Amino acid sequence: MPVFLAQPSYGPGGPDGQGWNRLSLCAHFDERHQCGLLPTTYATLYESMTGRQGWGDFERCPKLAPGHCPACPVQRGHLEHQGIAWPSGTPLLLVRVCPLPPTPEAMFADPMAGRSMLHLHSWQGDAVDVEADWQTVRNTPGIRLGRAFWDRQGQAFWLVRNNPAAKSATVRSRRYKTHVRHALYGGEGKPRLALLTCHDRCTHSADDLQHLAADLADRSSSHVSASAPVLPRRLPGAPGIDFRQESGRAAIQRHGSTAHLSWDVPDDAIVMTALAAHAVRLTSA
Repeated sequence: MPVFLAQPSYGPGGPDGQGWNRLSLCAHFDERHQCGLLPTTYATLYESMTGRQGWGDFERCPKLAPGHCPACPVQRGHLEHQGIAWPSGTPLLLVRVCPLPPTPEAMFADPMAGRSMLHLHSWQGDAVDVEADWQTVRNTPGIRLGRAFWDRQGQAFWLVRNNPAAKSATVRSRRYKTHVRHALYGGEGKPRLALLTCHDRCTHSADDLQHLAADLADRSSSHVSASAPVLPRRLPGAPGIDFRQESGRAAIQRHGSTAHLSWDVPDDAIVMTALAAHAVRLTSA
């Protein structure tokens, strides 16, 4: 995974090799090497999390020279997973990107240009009292990056957390002539949580079903709510998935196939959040 991103070298010959681009203003500035662990945008966050970093919209390298990465505090924070303090009780967070206002009287070298803050919310839009920036999101272990989208409030994207108990969850699948049925359990010997019936063809991986089962199992009697939130027909940033809620079950439409999910646990906020997180996992970047 590239960490030190060297500033591109200047070629005075120009793209055509005829030397038409001999003048470079870069000679009047200092070195601008960058760090692949310091993203500043959604695009560079995606690149950094997938090991595809290239010189561009990353923060400057603190040392501005190769060979210093092992002793750099940025590298140490990455290796020690100094990420966000993920709130308990939810696998899904909504991140809103808030551009910083321009510096008064700044002209060509505004230090705030292109910079932004991140505000975390629940999937229903309620503010979460957790501090975050691009670097801490990058260093948070066990998360998947949902797709970015724009609405009236600006740019936003989803963060969905892999459930640590997913490996212990049990999914028992059985194929019939017209459908596939998956029974979801929190673990061996535990009560069934839900039954997912995929018609036509199944579009759910075993890994995603285990995370869904673990999310449904993350509940107690104190979590039960008489008024469960309404899951929207389409979740922004989760293209290609439509939901339809029915009494005691939900219909999930994806790629022309329909799946019905009926649950054996109370219909509450935990169930709706697990379904929303499942949609983001299915469409994660």
